[in-house]
Amino acid sequence: MEIQKIEKQLINNCPEDFKDRLKLAIDLAKKDLKDSKRVEGDKYIDHSLNTALKLQDAKFDTATVIAALLHHIDLNTKNFEYIDKNIDSDVSNIIKKYADISTVIKNTDASFTLSTRYILNSVRDLRAVIVQIFNAQSNSHILDSIEDNETRKEMLQRNLNIHSNLAEYLGFDHIKTDIAEESFRITQKEDFEYVERLYKKENINEKTLKKYEKYIKTLLEIFNSDIQMSGRIKSKHSAFNKLKKYIDEGETDPINKISDLIGFRILCIEEKQCFKILDSIWDKGEIVIEEFDDYISHPKPNGYKAIQGPVIFPEIGKLMVEIQILTEDMYEYNTYGPASHIAYKESLTRFAKPSDKYNWIKDVQLSIKNNNENSEKEFSIPIIVDIFPEEVYAMTPKGSIIELSMGDTVTDFAYLIHTDIGNSMIAAKVNGKAVSLNHQLETGDVVEIITQKSKKHPKPELLKCANSTSCKIKIQRAIKRN
Repeated sequence: MEIQKIEKQLINNCPEDFKDRLKLAIDLAKKDLKDSKRVEGDKYIDHSLNTALKLQDAKFDTATVIAALLHHIDLNTKNFEYIDKNIDSDVSNIIKKYADISTVIKNTDASFTLSTRYILNSVRDLRAVIVQIFNAQSNSHILDSIEDNETRKEMLQRNLNIHSNLAEYLGFDHIKTDIAEESFRITQKEDFEYVERLYKKENINEKTLKKYEKYIKTLLEIFNSDIQMSGRIKSKHSAFNKLKKYIDEGETDPINKISDLIGFRILCIEEKQCFKILDSIWDKGEIVIEEFDDYISHPKPNGYKAIQGPVIFPEIGKLMVEIQILTEDMYEYNTYGPASHIAYKESLTRFAKPSDKYNWIKDVQLSIKNNNENSEKEFSIPIIVDIFPEEVYAMTPKGSIIELSMGDTVTDFAYLIHTDIGNSMIAAKVNGKAVSLNHQLETGDVVEIITQKSKKHPKPELLKCANSTSCKIKIQRAIKRN
């Protein structure tokens, strides 16, 4: 009955012009998936309908919703011909790319980081990755019902180390948090329950969040309606990571050392408003001065701006709540610009300088926003992106991912695998076709290096086929030894 309700909801919420195609997709999914079940015991059709509904609720276009509905059907020619003819070829393309990504995630021996970067760099239309992320979120809530420990462990690792990272890169922070929280609940049950007890003792819950939210809003009533506020409760997984630090330091009441169990972001239009809002909060709140930072007057090296820190409101209670005050422009820059968490993560330094290297972060958000805003009018809205544009990722026939730079050739590829492979190389194939040794590679290329055991040294002409300095040095050394 519940599934019938979801099916009805999917159809009712679908734009009128696209309902017929959605109904055809639902019929195809039912026919193809039938009563087949997943490893944890629920039906594929139930899971598929649920995932499709989540994407519809998130305002994605109907093509993406249908791709999520059909992502588990048999990938045969008959099904794809039916989809192309009766629904839309874009749906087929999303499903095919979804399957390619799944294959990489399940079969490659590359590190989780490299796999994540390969996936993001390999797509031009982001919708297949978005279906992956929403599918993983759905999966994260049923993993503890999987009896096979090895299967459960593999799915947890993929969710936590690949799908969670994909969600973070693309700005789906709520999904990243949800996946991490579920993984924490399943893999560290005692630690999860410990934090849960502490949250219950300190009344860290939605009721308390709403109470503080209502109180702070009264302090902001003197300002115009342009001010926006949002609140959140810190995830138990994140709280536990902080608690460990304080416990190791010998704190007897570690939970009260965490100042951001509940946090609020206040957005305004102009910079001068930030300080007026701070004054209003200061009138009723006790600011913990030693932990409060004014990054508007003194921005971080990467350009990050905000006023932020813990505040106690005696009229409400003794709890420290995190307050962040900033303009909408600051928020955009901090979230999607050079000061974003992704730019910080990629720079590998806390003193990262502003750079246009991460413009793709904002481009991704704008493209997703365009999809969401126009999904009522258009059936299929590609989310076109170019992520890590200076990087190239090719694969060996066995699925190993090799990280390259723009302009690298099959010769660079061979020497990256191993110097001996490069020295003994006599030919190469890319995607099953013979190519020259100076053939430049693109992300997604499958490269087969053909070697000859008796060949130990490269010819000097091979230098002209190499792009990277490191490869050229290896070739020169081998020539000198000859």
